[in-house]
Amino acid sequence: MSRAPLHNFAGRSALVLHRSEGPGREIASRCDRLGIRAPMLRGDVTAEDMAKIDMVILDIDTGDDGQLPWAPGQAPVPVIGLVGSESPGRLAWALAQEVDAYLPLSALGNLFSALVIAHETFAQKAERRRREARVAERNAGRLDVIRAVLALREANGDEAVALKQLRAMAMVERISLEEAARRILSEGHAARTARR
Repeated sequence: MSRAPLHNFAGRSALVLHRSEGPGREIASRCDRLGIRAPMLRGDVTAEDMAKIDMVILDIDTGDDGQLPWAPGQAPVPVIGLVGSESPGRLAWALAQEVDAYLPLSALGNLFSALVIAHETFAQKAERRRREARVAERNAGRLDVIRAVLALREANGDEAVALKQLRAMAMVERISLEEAARRILSEGHAARTARR
């Protein structure tokens, strides 16, 4: 499925994390031209700060893990990394943070492109995490499928028939095989509890 990346940032807000007043103001000014409210912050970011913003623009030359209220690679919003010195250690830190787009300080005129790339990269990462979570849930549900087939087998003595029953339930209910198995197991547990 192909979708158009976000191109309109008017009305959004960006937190500019930069310890130097000059570059911070220039970035804020460029954000303002795009309709983005961009307060500047020199210190640590709080959860309260994050509740008010849609993206973060940070200086990777001075950024550190303690400054950010999320674990490396777990930013809740798109992150644009401002590249200044290009030192290997600072770039390694930005890569560990999984910064969504990079913008050299010498090319601030390309802010719009960096914003588009950052938001698209962030959306792709979020979709990948959702897919991975679904796969992990499905894999975890395999044991439930086995247990449900065994529980159904107790009623009719045939594993093949039990698996067909489970598949039929999933198709009729329009749910995954794993979800059907969880329902059968919970119903069986409820029935056993009721008999006691």
